[in-house]
Amino acid sequence: MKPILPIIILLAAGSITAMLVIFKPDAAELTPERPITSVEVIAVQPQSIQLTVSSQGTLLPTIETDLIAEVSGRVIKVSDSFRIGNHFRKGDRLIKIDPADYEAAAAHASADLADAELALAQELAQSEQAAADWQALGDGKASDLTLRKPQLAQAKARIASAEARLKRALRDLARTEIIAPYDGIVLSKQVDLGQFVIANPANPLGRIYATGSAEIRLPITEKEAALLDQRTKRQRFVKLTQGTGEDTRMAPLVRIEDNVDPSSRLLYAVARIQDPFSPTPDQSALRRGTFLQAEIEGRNLSDAYALPRYALRGSNSVYIVNKSDTLETRIVEIIKSDAKEVIITAGLEPGERVATSPIAYYIENMAVDVIK
Repeated sequence: MKPILPIIILLAAGSITAMLVIFKPDAAELTPERPITSVEVIAVQPQSIQLTVSSQGTLLPTIETDLIAEVSGRVIKVSDSFRIGNHFRKGDRLIKIDPADYEAAAAHASADLADAELALAQELAQSEQAAADWQALGDGKASDLTLRKPQLAQAKARIASAEARLKRALRDLARTEIIAPYDGIVLSKQVDLGQFVIANPANPLGRIYATGSAEIRLPITEKEAALLDQRTKRQRFVKLTQGTGEDTRMAPLVRIEDNVDPSSRLLYAVARIQDPFSPTPDQSALRRGTFLQAEIEGRNLSDAYALPRYALRGSNSVYIVNKSDTLETRIVEIIKSDAKEVIITAGLEPGERVATSPIAYYIENMAVDVIK
């Protein structure tokens, strides 16, 4: 009896399981409802857009000059204007070298010229007398030596030589004074009162710069250079901003350098400011070495689209919301892009809606709800 009991229990359990399988209820099929993403859009329209190129640079004078002593001697006077940072005017005497030796040389050259002039006058008289004597007593054609023509030419040559030496002596005397060639500011100074200076270009007396104009070299890439209108001669301008943006001024773009910097692979656009180191009723004076932000005026596009930078998906595509309120990817042609804005020249049509909201999971032709 005991071996039969486990078999009966197994048969009973199998029967119950079979009945549960046969008579189980059918499961209801449920289709999950996919949530629709809400997006904000911009309806784009073509417009005229003035391209600009952003850059920055340091303001430097257009003209900087090393002052060189052209004669040697001891410095006997230094102008108060010849101090680092001081202003001076054109024609001011900045430095004076002891002129005594050069005054003596000029006096000696003047005396030599007087002697040469006397010798020429005597030779002219002798030449005229020789010609008269030959006319009265001579026979045939007189030689040049008889008429003292070589002696006369020698006397004239000595006059020219004496005049040249006097000019050089007077020139050296004038060079004992270092005269300011323009209105400017002293940048550096390497000489002072009592110092002996030598006429050597390797030993400048100081460095000065002109205040009439200054230039700022603005680094740009070759791609950015293509945004500038270089095909016409129309004057372009650069908006220069200092500090927080309160001090702003416009300067003409004078040139774009043709050389590419081998280390940075950049070009340089150059703007020029007239009289930047003097204050005006409207603007304060700038200083040499001032750092400025710049917006360079570029080409004008007649039919382009401007979109916020966050509307761009990837490097060159946007999401378009079509008439069926579904999304589609559109490849666009971008001519300029920065942290705030992209300028598109091809790939969009007037009135199309561009999605600007972030979309976590994108599926082509997915339905969206446009936020009004």
